Amino acid sequence: MADAQSRLKAVKLTIPVMCGYLFLGAAFGATLAQAGFGPAWALMMSGLVYAGSLQFVMVPLMASGAALGTVALTALMVNARHLFYGVSYIDRFKRMGMLRPYMVFSLTDETYSVFCGLPGEESDGVMLRVALYDHLYWVTGSVVGALLMQQLPFDLTGIDFSMTALFIVICLERALNKSDRMPVAIGGACAIGCLLLLGPDRFLAPALALTAAVLMAVDAVRHGKGAAA
Repeated sequence: MADAQSRLKAVKLTIPVMCGYLFLGAAFGATLAQAGFGPAWALMMSGLVYAGSLQFVMVPLMASGAALGTVALTALMVNARHLFYGVSYIDRFKRMGMLRPYMVFSLTDETYSVFCGLPGEESDGVMLRVALYDHLYWVTGSVVGALLMQQLPFDLTGIDFSMTALFIVICLERALNKSDRMPVAIGGACAIGCLLLLGPDRFLAPALALTAAVLMAVDAVRHGKGAAA
């Protein structure tokens, strides 16, 4: 009974992600097929890399035969934000035992957004299923997109922005359901400030670092006041 409830809850939580991942995964699969890589490549990359925007970036790198070092550096730059996501779930994932490696691997932007809306002591089963279902949505969309592209070529211009839009919608939904919106305001201010100072190509990692530092400072001040009281 508990497993059935966990499955049902995870399905409900991941419906918005499913709608985005099937569509965006299909766009990735189609992009990959357009570059000359078939459905098997889509299955392998989405199953083993599972990095969303990085996978789109990797397509031209693969097509041009880029060096492994270039690919590794690109992966670090594009996905550096995941380091900050993981920090907030280190203790939670440790308690999941053997599931920990997969939970770390599967922590995408959208899965992280769903986790942020869960209670602190949510069951391991629900969290695992959320991560697993999101992964399966992405893999399914990628393979279907690669297969369809072989039969129905279409224009993919601008499709990559849909992933950003999906993350924004999920983030806003979670923020509106929170009573304390200071973290959202701090994050937005840091992002805008770094964007204006550093430009769109270099602002993300500094903005995340600055946001984390400010939030830790605010948290320290709050705990200091609480202890003094």
